[in-house]
Amino acid sequence: MKIQKIDRSRLIAAAMGRIPCDLTVKNIRLVNVFTGEIYPAEVDILDGSIVRVRQAGEKAPLESGGVYDGGGNFLIPGFIDTHVHIESSMMIPENFGRAVVCWGTTTVCTDPHEIGNVMGMDGIKFMLENGRKTALRHLVLAPSCVPAVPGLESSGAVFKAGDIAEILDMDDVVGIAEIMDFVGVINDDERIHDIIDEGIKRDMFLQGHAPHVGGKELAAYIIGGPKSDHESTDAAEVREKLRNGMHVNLRSSSIVDALKEQMDGISGQKWHDNVSICSDDIHAKDLLTSGNINSVIRKLVKNGLDPIEAIKMATINAAKEYKFDDLGAVAPGYAADMQIVSSLDGEKPMAVFIGGRLVAENGKYTAQDDETPVDMPKNTVNMPQITSPDDFVLRAPEGCGDRARIRILTRNGGNTAIKEGRFVELPVKDGRVSIEDEPGLQFVCVANRYGTGDKNIAVMDCFDLKEGAMATTVSHDSHNFTVFYRDEKSAYACAERLKKVGGGMCAAKNGKVIGSLDLPAAGLMSLKDCEGVSGDIERMEEVFRDMCGKDFYLLMLVVFSLPVLPGLTLTDKGMIDGLTQTFVDMFDTSE
Repeated sequence: MKIQKIDRSRLIAAAMGRIPCDLTVKNIRLVNVFTGEIYPAEVDILDGSIVRVRQAGEKAPLESGGVYDGGGNFLIPGFIDTHVHIESSMMIPENFGRAVVCWGTTTVCTDPHEIGNVMGMDGIKFMLENGRKTALRHLVLAPSCVPAVPGLESSGAVFKAGDIAEILDMDDVVGIAEIMDFVGVINDDERIHDIIDEGIKRDMFLQGHAPHVGGKELAAYIIGGPKSDHESTDAAEVREKLRNGMHVNLRSSSIVDALKEQMDGISGQKWHDNVSICSDDIHAKDLLTSGNINSVIRKLVKNGLDPIEAIKMATINAAKEYKFDDLGAVAPGYAADMQIVSSLDGEKPMAVFIGGRLVAENGKYTAQDDETPVDMPKNTVNMPQITSPDDFVLRAPEGCGDRARIRILTRNGGNTAIKEGRFVELPVKDGRVSIEDEPGLQFVCVANRYGTGDKNIAVMDCFDLKEGAMATTVSHDSHNFTVFYRDEKSAYACAERLKKVGGGMCAAKNGKVIGSLDLPAAGLMSLKDCEGVSGDIERMEEVFRDMCGKDFYLLMLVVFSLPVLPGLTLTDKGMIDGLTQTFVDMFDTSE
């Protein structure tokens, strides 16, 4: 698949010296991702495509219209992020694009799964339209699992095979996004089978998502269609997937970083052609300070990977994963997506080109963007079931007396994303479960925000919350209102605040809001630029940190209710075992 439209006749004429090129980038040391060599070269560009790569001393037949002097630094291809959720940055696509380009990322393959769950087709269209406003190549995958697992939670939309077909036929859509319903694929569920068929019919990319899937189940999953995975967390899992022909994405996100373990999985292997890099979920604060794909490369190199090998993973390997014929290399016929860097260890580039156009220089975005406004999403927070603090009371089943045996959500080895359950006995006062004398426990409530009235309340010990409440409408994947609290009045104050501003994150004490991160775009994204959102994130984290008495990162909250993780979780429908994707009882009433 070619990403950039070209006039072959003009490019041939320029290559033969019959017409001049637009630009020559000279005085650079080319990092060749085909051969692994580094050598002096000059690059001639016409109409956004590379025409020739000349070695030092080889004169061009005609002078180009312009020249850019690379100052003797390295020239490498622009990075390709193979899997990212822009919504997790908490920025709308145009502001995300202006931020990542400065770090050398020239193409992203994004899954608008989050806004798809909130707003359905309107959300997908917004991301596509807004993403076109910047120089970044913003390529979109059709969300395969909206909702993530039907029946286990409520979302703002449901995508069936016909909806996926409609998205796949839109401009800038290149495949089907992470197929998270691995149980459905393995069991050949009709819904997910038909969705995958829409991609197969069009010979489009099918992105996988198969945490801890191995053996016969992995074989069935691969046969079902997906050929890639970014969810491996240990060496054995990486090794098995690569040996079975899958394309593995090494990942370091604002939520998960298992790079060391993943690198152990590729150690000793002769070829790494089926290994690329993704960021998955990265919020604005990390993006502002550390970068995007360059940050992953920095960590890989620090852990011993050859820099050229790391660059290859982020460029030509990524392009081959998606079958992009004209991205990922500096060579004739490829799009002139390039960056000039002083070192090969993931530092910020000195200059970035997309389609032969200088779009960032010395860390500043320089492209002239389309100023045509795009309509922003409306307020999507609708919770008629929340009318008073009493709506956050956990009531014990009838007949419990003054004690109730209840399954609580607890940490799995310190990982707040994957949780286990344990039973504790708690007092019941006037029919209410009490944690008043249990300082290590908190309530959690997940309330549907799409008007259905569903909600569920449980007890947990995952965040060491001392008092008050912490709430979010960023809650993967259906993004229902989720609040963690010690008292009902503070939980209610958070709910009222987020209903008013259209979503986001907030904290309250003694029934009063003490901090808020407003995300009015679908309750997921701010309208501020990277620096502005980063400042808001930092202030919100400080508030949460004070409430929990330890380091706290916002994205710790957002995966709490994710039903596709292999552990216990809570949705607006009930308590879920993510591994079996079944409901479990919260109260033990067997006695």
